[in-house]
Amino acid sequence: MNWSPEVIANMGKWIDEQSIMLEQEMIEAKAKQMSDEIDREVLWGMLQGMGWTRVMLPNDTAMLNATAIKEWLSLNCKRSHERYRSDFLFEDVRDANWFKLRWGVI
Repeated sequence: MNWSPEVIANMGKWIDEQSIMLEQEMIEAKAKQMSDEIDREVLWGMLQGMGWTRVMLPNDTAMLNATAIKEWLSLNCKRSHERYRSDFLFEDVRDANWFKLRWGVI
């Protein structure tokens, strides 16, 4: 295809604009992720201050056993609990202790 210099110039401008938009979207997505993580840490810190117990599993344990852990939590936890990746928060210390025993956290 033979494109005129004007079309080629406009293509370059369009590609530059798309690149800038993509970079902006990536920056906004990362900023949102960081904001959500900060909000969660603040909330979890408040809950810990109210007596909740935090338990962190090794990442490989949490990833390899994600389905089994989810099922265990629903079947065995008597009180509320929260999960974010390999990080867990339990309202009842007994639930946290049973969780530690079951998933090998010492």
